[in-house]
Amino acid sequence: MALSSFCEAVKLDHLLFKLMVYLRLFNQDPNLELSDHKHCRLGKWYLMPETQQIYQHDRAFAQLDDPHRICHESASHALHQAQHKDWSAVVASLDSMETASLKVNQVLQALAHRGN
Repeated sequence: MALSSFCEAVKLDHLLFKLMVYLRLFNQDPNLELSDHKHCRLGKWYLMPETQQIYQHDRAFAQLDDPHRICHESASHALHQAQHKDWSAVVASLDSMETASLKVNQVLQALAHRGN
C-alpha cells in the first residue's frame, strides 16, 4: 500500500514538473534551472541503497532510470532551446519529454501493482 501511494505521489510530481516547464515556455521565463533525475523525489528514492537492494531483481524497477533521465533532460533541453527561439527543437524536446514521462508512468503503475 505504501509503494502504491508513493507511486501515485511521484506521478503527480512529474505532472507538476511538466506543467512548470510548459508555464516557463509559455511565459518565456529565462529561468533554466530544473531538478535533474537524481534530485527529484523519484530519483532520490530510486538511488537509495535500500531501494536498490529491495528492487534489484525487479524488471519494472530496472526500466525506470532511462525514461526518468530522458524526461528531465528533454525538459531542460526544451527550456534552453527556447532561449534561442529554436521552436522546432523545443517541440522535439517536449515530445521526447512526454514520451519518456509516459514510460515513467507505465513503470510506476507496474511497480504500484506489485506492491499491492
